Amino acid sequence: MATNHIAIACQGGGSHAAYTGGVLPILLEAFDNRADGDGADRTALVAISGTSGGAISALLGWYGFITGGAPEAERRLDAFWQANSALGLAEATINHLSRGLADLAALGGWDIKSSPYVLPLAGLELWNATAWPALARMLGRDNPWMRPDFFSLPDLLHPGVDWPLVTLLGEFASIPVEVERWLRSDLEAAMFPSTAPCQERYRADRGAVEGRIADKLGAAGRLRARMEQIGVGPGSLLHAALERWRPPAVRFDAGALEELADAVRHALRPIPRLLLGAVELHEGEFVAFSSERAPGDGGISIDAVLASAAVPWLFRAHDMAGLDETTLAPRPLTLWDGLFSQNPPIRNFLSGVGDDAHKPDEIWVVQINPTQARLDADGPHIAFNGGEIWDLRNALAGNLALNQELGFVDAINRRLESGRGDDASPTGAAAQRRDKVVQVDRIVMDGTAVEAAAGMPLGANSKLDRDPALRGALWEHGATQARRYLALRRHVPTLFADLDGTLAGACACAAGQRPDGAGGVLRPDGAARLGELVIDGATVHGIAPDVPGTPQALVAWRSAHTQVNGRPVRIEGRTELAATDGPGAAWRLKDVQITAVVPKPAPQRTPTQPRAPEGRQAVPVRPPSEARH
Repeated sequence: MATNHIAIACQGGGSHAAYTGGVLPILLEAFDNRADGDGADRTALVAISGTSGGAISALLGWYGFITGGAPEAERRLDAFWQANSALGLAEATINHLSRGLADLAALGGWDIKSSPYVLPLAGLELWNATAWPALARMLGRDNPWMRPDFFSLPDLLHPGVDWPLVTLLGEFASIPVEVERWLRSDLEAAMFPSTAPCQERYRADRGAVEGRIADKLGAAGRLRARMEQIGVGPGSLLHAALERWRPPAVRFDAGALEELADAVRHALRPIPRLLLGAVELHEGEFVAFSSERAPGDGGISIDAVLASAAVPWLFRAHDMAGLDETTLAPRPLTLWDGLFSQNPPIRNFLSGVGDDAHKPDEIWVVQINPTQARLDADGPHIAFNGGEIWDLRNALAGNLALNQELGFVDAINRRLESGRGDDASPTGAAAQRRDKVVQVDRIVMDGTAVEAAAGMPLGANSKLDRDPALRGALWEHGATQARRYLALRRHVPTLFADLDGTLAGACACAAGQRPDGAGGVLRPDGAARLGELVIDGATVHGIAPDVPGTPQALVAWRSAHTQVNGRPVRIEGRTELAATDGPGAAWRLKDVQITAVVPKPAPQRTPTQPRAPEGRQAVPVRPPSEARH
């Protein structure tokens, strides 16, 4: 049985992350994480990450998925984003007044942003945390004006996440981390004589780790009890994972502990990893809180969510307790929104992963910020006033962090391919690496479509707008884009069936002809020997076909095993697709471009290195029902 491993990365964007809330339930329906052993090909979710508002959607989608599948994820996401909307009369009034003043200031070119540590924002924070909930309680529980928890993210999240269950899962999942610490201490101790003074410290370190491992082994039983208490049933992924748990005999030696770590990883293999991004201010380091670590030790907690959502000019940096990774000594953490670090975490999908089965073959990015500045119908639109400049700066800052993360993936892909060549050995050094070439797709929010549906402009200020109409438009647009993306995955193999036709389409576009009407082949005399087409990534953009400068979808591709005049080359290109008219979701070729033709170096072989084809399987994009290693 072949499994296609997928990771989903959710970009942050404040209230705009309701778009992600609409995307995730549709995508989650495509995954089968419970299949094991022989059977049909399947697609499995191995990780999901998010930052800021994307962290909230990722958390709720992940929690719902492991406790009740895609329907439960949708229920929890919808409940949160509806509760986050300004529903009461006082809530709506304050929301509209704040949005109106911010937009008015933007029209005048004024930047009204202040520091949350000084007035007036410091006073507003105190009011929201004390006076507002007190007044709401005085008016009664069901009053139509205001809710006590309107400004409290922990209270809004409370119905959607059972934090004791998340804590117990993190404690159990972190056993391999503790095993790694024990093994490191054991190896360090082996470097010195048994009488060396440092041996006492190493023994104490291993004793502390052994105590934590013994306690965390008991977390599995406590987790089962909590699941029964809150009603997480046998049909859930979490229940299926604990059914797989077969604790080996525990001995504190290297072999037995490695066996224990493998057993925990095997049991939790159906559970995707959750990663939440933030940045730590003392050291300036990126932090990705993980569901495979214990709370207080880099794990998932309400503190991790609040840290990821701490927008610097609106909220104070979030203080929480942590551990020094080297010494394990307690240390304070001061964290900001991950907009400035990993928006969202992506490189963590590939680096520092203990279980190779949790490394993705593909990464699906749910992108909120546009990929380019908005264009007018009569030409490029230049940002003149302060509001437009701030809006564009905000979008570019969010995409800067995203593109840095994706650049890391692209660098690994290119390094792997340059090291393999057409004659690399599957049994050689390249095959021994755990890294693998990863396809990256994007599902981009179409701001023009959301503006039309919500009846209001977007911009940076709308990322703090909690208007129910905006939430509804974002949610529905997210669901639509997710369906269009899955339809694209199903349709691309027929559009990119062979490289010959694709390159002929590029030639037709260069001649001003329609690509889907192109015929013929390249160099029928045999000077051009074509290989297979590899899809690097597909991106779903806008909905309307007449939005200037915004393609509906783009597919980046490259050739494999291609030769021109006997020389191996790599051909890179991109194809623009347009949606067909009618009720069915289908696509057609609109424009094809060859972006690069790069000579490939001749493979270097030794007498002990046999000839073999390139390591990566060169196939088109596969639909969710198909899979590949």
